Amino acid sequence: MSDYDYESDYNEMEDVPFVQMELDIRDCHQVYKALQCHVEHGDFSDEYDKARTEQMKDFFYRMILEYKFQVGQ
Repeated sequence: MSDYDYESDYNEMEDVPFVQMELDIRDCHQVYKALQCHVEHGDFSDEYDKARTEQMKDFFYRMILEYKFQVGQ
């Protein structure tokens, strides 16, 4: 499998490979905590990496909030 350069192909959405996963809410929370730690303490090579990581963290946080709203916790 060849390496995928996500930065050079970012604007070509039809060429971006997608992966589908099923996670329970505990897994989502664990990924969120890992992303949060990486945003706070990570050493980013450039601003794109940092911004993308923050976007992913926010996405997982929204999933957790939606779960809490739906379940009523």
